[in-house]
Amino acid sequence: MEFSIKHRPVFSVLEILLLADEVVVAQPNSMLSMTAGIKLRARVGRGGTRGGGGLLGGMKSMLGGENFFTAEFYARRDDQILTLAPDSYGDILTIPLAGAGGFFLTRGAYLANVGECELRVKYGGVKGIMAKTGLFLLHASGQGTVFCQTYGAIVEHELGEQENFYVDNKFVVAFSDSVQYQLVKATESLKDSLFSGEGLINKFTGPGKLYYQSRAKPSESWLARVIGASV
Repeated sequence: MEFSIKHRPVFSVLEILLLADEVVVAQPNSMLSMTAGIKLRARVGRGGTRGGGGLLGGMKSMLGGENFFTAEFYARRDDQILTLAPDSYGDILTIPLAGAGGFFLTRGAYLANVGECELRVKYGGVKGIMAKTGLFLLHASGQGTVFCQTYGAIVEHELGEQENFYVDNKFVVAFSDSVQYQLVKATESLKDSLFSGEGLINKFTGPGKLYYQSRAKPSESWLARVIGASV
């Protein structure tokens, strides 16, 4: 299996070359094109060959802000090409998994995965609700590759031991499960919070990797106002 990301960074698409019997699992409605030798199947939940499916898996996926179903693309013969497109304008993040540790993906970041990946929804704690990431986070581990959709460009930050780094929640995409995170005040006073526009932000403590995007995805209400004004 080979893959490449084309038309980046704004209109990125993920192109995957599959050999016979290879499988790609992806978000529903993400398929842009595929060759005739690929069979599309719907499955409940998500994950690679290491689980994450079934009715319970589908329900957990919804708790993590993902779809109940996923699309499974199966290559019936060699040299088949699958192209996936995110539902946002931005780059595609590639996260290789090597068995030691894993990554947490924020709500709506998951695009697809290949290989022996295990994707499970894990409890994020009350801090998750307060940070608007949702009560649950999607955790990726195993051997394989996970692809995340982003809005804008991707920024990678390598956190050293006990290094602290602060990111507004709207921009966080993924981070190593070795990284500690919590919700903190951005300013020391209520006045500063009101006039700066910054209230609560995420504090990340290393070691590990942190990925965040350069833009915040517009809300659906904002998009509705823009579309309504142009009609």
